[in-house]
Amino acid sequence: MTQPPRLSDFLPTTKKECELRGWEQLDVILFSGDAYVDHPSFGAAVIGRVLEAHGYKVAIVPQPDWHGDYRDFKKLGKPRLLFGIAPGCMDSMVNKYTANKRLRAEDAYSPDGRHDCRPEYPTIVYSRILKQLYPDVPVALGGIEASLRRVTHYDYWQDKLMRCILCDAGADLIIYGMGEKATLQLCRELDSGKDITQTRHIPQTVYIANKEADIEGGIQECDILLHSHAECLRNKRAQAENFRHIEEQSNSIHAQRIIQPVDGRFVVVNAPYPPMTTEELDASFDLPYT
Repeated sequence: MTQPPRLSDFLPTTKKECELRGWEQLDVILFSGDAYVDHPSFGAAVIGRVLEAHGYKVAIVPQPDWHGDYRDFKKLGKPRLLFGIAPGCMDSMVNKYTANKRLRAEDAYSPDGRHDCRPEYPTIVYSRILKQLYPDVPVALGGIEASLRRVTHYDYWQDKLMRCILCDAGADLIIYGMGEKATLQLCRELDSGKDITQTRHIPQTVYIANKEADIEGGIQECDILLHSHAECLRNKRAQAENFRHIEEQSNSIHAQRIIQPVDGRFVVVNAPYPPMTTEELDASFDLPYT
């Protein structure tokens, strides 16, 4: 007869569960907009298990309460390397509203289908809270919400063009798409003593450079320079031309780096890693999910 999983079989979600493993300080703390389901269809579980497999101490805080004293954001303390934000399997606004902008009957990824377990745009809400509480700890954004908002984008719910989500969230970088390789590389480099600003060469990441001189390697001939956010607000054709570049590069095996001026700064979208091999995907899905 199969034994039920023990508490220590899951990634820890509380201080007590960390103590069961003998951990005094975590390396990485992940904040998830979904309930914690330890299965490879949930991004937070995948990233947590991948980092765990490489020796990092990882915990997940599922659906933290963003009201009041922020106790859920404080309960596991300050991580040694970084905070990661995984807002959920589905874009939070699609998850909450129908195409007619009516509230959905239930939140499919919350206990009992409750609607009050996550805020709108949790990526922005969680990131701002963490930066307020721990301004010196790097915050990395992941998941569909940040990936789809890495440059100027149309927001259906507000019916307007929005800037790169980093501008509003205040986080340090985005890891877009399948995040296993980029997250592991980021942790390794931070673990070696590098500052978050010294990791801007990592593929499949997005960061904001305050001036052109801060762009890793400078603007090169092979880079794609998009129309600025301000130009997109003035000219719909500029946004359409930007979107064509983004779609083409998203579907290229050997993509180019994309740069967009925003409010006097530069959003830099590094080219992605090559697609994962069969062996790499199998290794990720064969981790000890419960």
